[in-house]
Amino acid sequence: MASVEIPLTGGRITVGVVRVGDTVRRPVGPHSPFVHRLLRYLDDVDVAPKLLGIDERGREILGFQHGETRSEFRPRDWSRDQIAAAARLLRRLHDATAGSPLARGEETVCHNDFSPLNVTFADGLPVAAFDFDQAAPGPRARDLAYAAWLWLLGAEIVHDLDHQLGLVRVLLDEYGLADRRDFGKRVVARVEAERDLHARAGRVTGPDSWLAREIEWLRGHADEIDRAG
Repeated sequence: MASVEIPLTGGRITVGVVRVGDTVRRPVGPHSPFVHRLLRYLDDVDVAPKLLGIDERGREILGFQHGETRSEFRPRDWSRDQIAAAARLLRRLHDATAGSPLARGEETVCHNDFSPLNVTFADGLPVAAFDFDQAAPGPRARDLAYAAWLWLLGAEIVHDLDHQLGLVRVLLDEYGLADRRDFGKRVVARVEAERDLHARAGRVTGPDSWLAREIEWLRGHADEIDRAG
């Protein structure tokens, strides 16, 4: 009897992702060869899904990560402990590939979408990451800048700015980022790069888009973010 396939929904999950027993099946693409090498490299670190092979339909087979996932889109309402755990998780991911052949001369391999939607939680705390489709060599600060935006900063913050900036400091302290100069400008530049990526893909990124509003907010608060770091 064929195994039951349960579609996995929530967040911005890749179309066609299903759970089969204790595995996840995902479509492959041009990014897959690098991602598969990365997942094999991370196999002993226990911070990413385990790659188990390719199924008869050509989909990658990943070990199912037990825990909770979130479907809210950038709620930016996280506790100090949650942000500290997210920072430590990102540091473990970066440390695992720093100096490796996968980094190709860069500082590390960046996840490039370290969002609350791409993290598994246990007892409310981030414990592992998934969806490495955008992973690529790069500087540590690029992932941290993007994470600061996705988790804490933007036009729809749910707490006052001083509260959120205090959590940005927690993020950077727990990660252990030494060079924090112009961190606010790095956040702006990283989100601008995301806008450009969407534009090249033909997705809406006009002056009235949510992403344009986010960038405008970040530009207006870049100096304050710098001081918070």
